[in-house]
Amino acid sequence: MPTTLITGANRGIGLALAREFQSKGHTVIATARDPASAKELKATGAELRALDVSDPASIAALAAGLKDRPIDYLINNAGLGDSGGFGKLDYDHFEELLRVNTIAPIRVLEALTPNLAAGKAKIAAALSSVLGSIENANQDFSLAYRVSKAGLNMGLRSAASTLSAKGITLLALHPGWVKTDMGGANAPVEPADSAAGLFQVITGAGPSKELRFLDFEGKTLPW
Repeated sequence: MPTTLITGANRGIGLALAREFQSKGHTVIATARDPASAKELKATGAELRALDVSDPASIAALAAGLKDRPIDYLINNAGLGDSGGFGKLDYDHFEELLRVNTIAPIRVLEALTPNLAAGKAKIAAALSSVLGSIENANQDFSLAYRVSKAGLNMGLRSAASTLSAKGITLLALHPGWVKTDMGGANAPVEPADSAAGLFQVITGAGPSKELRFLDFEGKTLPW
C-alpha cells in the first residue's frame, strides 16, 4: 500500500486530494496547522499531522516525527493566493507568499528527502500554477502569486538533478482553476475533478531526471 503525504490538506484541493488518494488505497498522511479542528479531513480516515509550512521548526518537527518512515508520494499543496497587480501590492503579503508558496515547499522537500528516497515511487509533486509561466505572463494581476509560483518552479527545476541521483522525480503541477476559497465560485473545475486528474498524473508519472511542468490533465505547460 503506497504512502502519500499531502500538506495543507484541511480544505480545498488538499482535502480533495486526501479523499482521492485515500479512496485509491493509499495510506494518506495529511497535514494541517490545527488537526484538531480539521473535522472534514479527519473524516477521510487519513493520518493527521500538525504542520505550519511557514514555520521551519514545524517542518523539522514533522520530519523528526516521521523518522525513517518511507514516503512514496509527497504532495506540497499548502499555499496562499493574491490578486493584486503592479501599483496595488501589499508587500508584507508579498513576502508571506514567498515564504509559503516558494520557500516552504522546497524546505519540506529537503526535510523529507530521506523519507522519499526510502519509498518505492519516489515522486515529489508541488502544486504550482499556469500563472507561474513566464512565457505566458502578459498581464499584471496576481503579480505576487505569479512570482511565488515561478520561483517555486525554478527551485524545483534546480533541485531536480540532485534529487534524481537519489531516484526522486519532481513534478510541478497546475491543478486548474478550481472552485475553492482561493479560486472563487466562478472557477470551472470542481475540487474532486482536479484531484482525480492530479492522482492520474502523479501516480502515472514514472521516473525522470528533469522537472516536468504539467496541468491536472497531463498537458505540458510552457516555462
